[in-house]
Amino acid sequence: MILSSSAIMLMQIIDAIVLSRYSSEAVAAMGPSGLAVILFQGFMFGTAGYAGTFVAHCHGRGDTQGGRRSAWLGIYAALAAGGTALVLAWPIALLFLLAGHEPGVARNEMTYFGICMAGSLFPVMGGALAGWLSGIGRPAVVTGVAFISLTVNALLAWGLVLGEWGLPRMGISGAAVATVAAQMVAMILYAATFARAGGFSDAVARRLDWVEFRHFLSLAMPMGLRISGELAAWTLFLVVVGRLGTVQLAASSIAFRINGMAFFPALGLGQAAGILVGHARGAGNDDEIPAIASQSLVVCEIWMLAMATLFATAPVPLMSVFAGYGPESIRIVETGSLIMKFVAFYCIFDAANVMIGCVLASAGDTRWLARTFLVSSSIFLALLWLVDMIIPSLMAEWALATMFVFATAVIWLFRFRRGRWRTIRVLRRTEMAA
Repeated sequence: MILSSSAIMLMQIIDAIVLSRYSSEAVAAMGPSGLAVILFQGFMFGTAGYAGTFVAHCHGRGDTQGGRRSAWLGIYAALAAGGTALVLAWPIALLFLLAGHEPGVARNEMTYFGICMAGSLFPVMGGALAGWLSGIGRPAVVTGVAFISLTVNALLAWGLVLGEWGLPRMGISGAAVATVAAQMVAMILYAATFARAGGFSDAVARRLDWVEFRHFLSLAMPMGLRISGELAAWTLFLVVVGRLGTVQLAASSIAFRINGMAFFPALGLGQAAGILVGHARGAGNDDEIPAIASQSLVVCEIWMLAMATLFATAPVPLMSVFAGYGPESIRIVETGSLIMKFVAFYCIFDAANVMIGCVLASAGDTRWLARTFLVSSSIFLALLWLVDMIIPSLMAEWALATMFVFATAVIWLFRFRRGRWRTIRVLRRTEMAA
């Protein structure tokens, strides 16, 4: 689960490392454009991938066909989302021209975003099918597929970005093509596994029940909105930081990449805990969930503390990996080393953000999560705008971001302790009786 959850982060880290040998403008562009890709795909991925929660609840009560039927809900959502993304990819990419970034950076942002967005069907469909595998207790297959896709991405990125092995030298376009191709390979492997399990040949599971699909979307879309809302907040944060200069933007972009080393494995732990929550709720064992949450939080906190220590004590070597060899590399490393102190500090609180958020989502509390995050992120962005207008400062903006992470963690913990999630039902009564 940890490797599979880290796949997107690792692909973008690979892209950033290779691009550091190409140009500093490309590295700077990877931050906003990469986050923007995940922003839009986050909504689609969160919606289609929430099928895994339905599958876990079905698996918990021993309903194999219900699990396949739930997987098809995610497949239908992925098909709709992928087609929409293909149509909107280029018009949305043009918005980077309005961000106020330097022209070379803006062109690279448009290119990377447009290619990755157009290929959204592959990661979103893969997410739906990976959710099915995780929900039925087969995360090892998901991990194997993730490893294969990462290998494909690494090889293609090196060849297409730098023009090695007789391949064209495409720069940031090559990085985007490599990512989309790797995601396509992963989707094909997931689909083959689903087919072998009888998922495509099951006519009953394939049949689209609109009442059931609307119920699924009523829980899944808030999950997607919450994911995309969080990514939107951090994308806009990078856009604002980019107004301070290319060095500040590149350093902040690299800091986010490095933070992914801590965040995405923690997300894998959270998703694993969420599967256990789904199994417990499906079996009617709600009293087991507080223990699952507390034990998982302890494990996640240990991981985050270890990574925070690494970030605080070795920021220069970490930043140097991504800063490249351009004329501004030294300034990027110096600026990024200061930023990593903030990243190290907020990692301590991000464990609760990730773990409790996953537990609440798997319990079905997605509507509250979406509403609450909309309010809190709106406050954060309003304060960020004021700081940028009154006292534009890299340290002030990162200090505000750290406070935002802390506040969200406290809110999530308070909601879980109140226990309102116990009143929410993921599966409809007719589904439970089937």
